[in-house]
Amino acid sequence: MRQGSQELISTLSSTFERELKVNVYNGTERVLEGESFESWQLESDLGAKVCSSGSGVLVHESVHGESLSPVGTKGLLSPFRARVEPVLTIRDGDFEESVSLGMFRATGVPSTSDSTVEFRGKEVVSASRVAMRFESLDEDTRRWGFRAPEQSAAGASAFAEIRRLTGMPVEQNGVADVAIPALKTWEARRGSRLDAVLEIGRILGGSAVVNSRGAWVVIPDTVGEPVATLRLGELGTVLDVADEIDTDEVYNEVVGAFEDANGNPIRVVAEVKSGDLSVTGDYKPNTTYYSNDLVKTEDQARTAVQSILDLSTGSQVYDVQIQCHLNPLVEIGDVIKLEGWKRPLVGRLRRVSMSDSAYMNITLRVHRELT
Repeated sequence: MRQGSQELISTLSSTFERELKVNVYNGTERVLEGESFESWQLESDLGAKVCSSGSGVLVHESVHGESLSPVGTKGLLSPFRARVEPVLTIRDGDFEESVSLGMFRATGVPSTSDSTVEFRGKEVVSASRVAMRFESLDEDTRRWGFRAPEQSAAGASAFAEIRRLTGMPVEQNGVADVAIPALKTWEARRGSRLDAVLEIGRILGGSAVVNSRGAWVVIPDTVGEPVATLRLGELGTVLDVADEIDTDEVYNEVVGAFEDANGNPIRVVAEVKSGDLSVTGDYKPNTTYYSNDLVKTEDQARTAVQSILDLSTGSQVYDVQIQCHLNPLVEIGDVIKLEGWKRPLVGRLRRVSMSDSAYMNITLRVHRELT
């Protein structure tokens, strides 16, 4: 969750004015500050490889007749060098507070235009409009390939490996570190460095993403205590809630197929033996399969398939689509409590869509108990 004062949190539950500006960096140097940013949008998805992407039109009023329209690798806004930081300011009367939405890598400039005026017999630029596309900083990791196959040693710290592979800050945020269970070789191919980080995130029991502070974090699969509350009524509307029961992905039998360090097969089965979901009961067997080349012992194999079985039979996952007033403090991975609907809901924020609208659309992933 992005940081904000108590007064800001209180203001966000009432009426307020909002304005988005953008800062631009070349390397670590801030080269533009507080530039107008129009027609902007920012989409974040916990399930995407690169978790956030956005676009907007930067509008710059020229001071000395300069144009900010980039040409190839040249120019402050060239996507070959620019980083952008959208900053949303919330105002209510005398109150004002700004929230950084994060640092992003500029990846494209679809169009540019310059407005000109005549000054002392010469035509000079009065303003530039530069349309920009940008991605979260995990895009840096996606583009940075291995020059040769890379290895993560058995027993190495998983968080240390994320730090080593990305060269970026890592925030542990209460997630327990674990050892890489077996020697792992990462292939030298496009996107394999990012794939390696995402797989290590799964070893840590969650999803690895870059947060709004530009650091890698692991969002745990387990849902903890809520960090924010969204209230409905006048402040928003539930668009869709899945009330139906779907059994297709409720597996009561998991078959695991693995190999030990010498290439010998390991096969284990976990199954529900009693209750409503028993393989011998009315539900009958519903089998799924699991493999992971990091599993090298029978104990590891049994633990792995049992965790898959527990996840499948413990609850059913469904997504709640919500439209609510803009709240710049929440971000993907946050645990959110929803109040004011026909029943209270607590779930993990999977998707967030913000724009220059007064509303934002979010997807809350909620677990419903099955038995």
